Amino acid sequence: MAITSAFLNARSGLSAAEKWSEITSGNIANANRAGYVRRELALTSGPAGGVEVNGIRREVDASLDRAHRLEIGRMAKQGAMADGLSTYTALLGQPGDAQALTNRVSALQTSFDTLSNAPGDPAVQRATLRAAEALTQTLNAASAGLERAGMTARDGIATDVALVNTTLRSVAELNKQLQLETNPTLRRASLEDEMSQKLDALSELIDFKVQRDSQYGLTITSSGGTPLVEGSEVHQLAFDRNAGRLTAGNIDITPGVAGVRGFSEGRLAGRITLLNETLPRMQLQLDSVARTLVDGFAAADASVAAGAPSLFTDAGAALAPGATTGLSGRIAVNAAMDPDRGGALWRLREGAGAAAEGPQGDSTQVEAFIGALSAEVSFPTAAGLGDTANLADFTAALMSDQNYAKNGAEDRLSALRAGAGAIEGARFGVQGVNIDDELQQLMAIEQAYTANATVMRTLSEMMDSLLAAVR
Repeated sequence: MAITSAFLNARSGLSAAEKWSEITSGNIANANRAGYVRRELALTSGPAGGVEVNGIRREVDASLDRAHRLEIGRMAKQGAMADGLSTYTALLGQPGDAQALTNRVSALQTSFDTLSNAPGDPAVQRATLRAAEALTQTLNAASAGLERAGMTARDGIATDVALVNTTLRSVAELNKQLQLETNPTLRRASLEDEMSQKLDALSELIDFKVQRDSQYGLTITSSGGTPLVEGSEVHQLAFDRNAGRLTAGNIDITPGVAGVRGFSEGRLAGRITLLNETLPRMQLQLDSVARTLVDGFAAADASVAAGAPSLFTDAGAALAPGATTGLSGRIAVNAAMDPDRGGALWRLREGAGAAAEGPQGDSTQVEAFIGALSAEVSFPTAAGLGDTANLADFTAALMSDQNYAKNGAEDRLSALRAGAGAIEGARFGVQGVNIDDELQQLMAIEQAYTANATVMRTLSEMMDSLLAAVR
């Protein structure tokens, strides 16, 4: 029995060494393959001695996986917001740029100051008109830039939603395959690698929670708890471009909406936040500047009736009550003051509604216009820049706030990269393949194989000797 037991033990050792060698060589061969997780052979002692192979174990750390995916989602959100605003803020410019909105407001104030000292000078009048036109054109261009940013965000959201749905379907299909591969085999390890890659890709789009169920496989919910995948069932996402609402099945999961069980990180969250919150606030700020110009000059113009436009108009007409939305894209200089459109420059001195010229040295109306530019006026609280300010201060705050929306996202992205890099390094340390370690494993395998082979050879020689003695 002793010889038989020793023989069986040595044979199990050789079998384990063979499997161990297969796993280790596979680790080395796949060391540089994206998404590959190091395999380890699971061994236990046999009931009669020797060793038994219980399967293949993937070296994973669930907490590091969660932390890594969360950091991916955070970075993707900030990156989406920075990218979504980069073209617009370049168009908006920086304070001090010749084309910047603050510079346009300052140029208009300077032109009116000069006009007050020479109200009858046609050259000064034309310079003032050009300053007013430049301001309206800058507002028009900024508003158009916001509209393009919104369209880009909507298109990006549609693409991301399609990617999320494709990934969720892949996860559901992998759930099915994993349920068929219940034993810890190499195939199951490969399926779990593929599942991990799908979850990593999904984390760039949304943040989610994962639960493992022995019967149904992975269950994925949004970070707020809305089911996305339950076994083989997928609750697909849909986005309403007009309402700006995202749903999973029939459940609202729109980021940033109070009370919904949605999510807050990932590229999709960044784009929806940009579309539903950031861009509308920026539009309101621009429209508030335009409204202040239209209303302020109309109120200061003694030559026009109540409700009639002065220097600034809503696409050539008076501003209708409640029609402020989008005004920055429609604001234009009154044709009555533009000689190229049948108007007259002297109305900059007399007022838009004047029927005839008055004294060329009279700057009364010009001073009233200057007062409109410097007056403290009310601004919407939702614009986020304070309730009252003069036009110059509000415009400066607008420039700072809108540039910070992009620059702040870029700064947060840079800060997140450092933390994500540390987590990724720790994750690789646990799950990645270290070639030096694997080569040491091969040496240990060789020693184990040699030892067991020596035992087998010795037992064979002993058996030969016993048989020879019997003969």
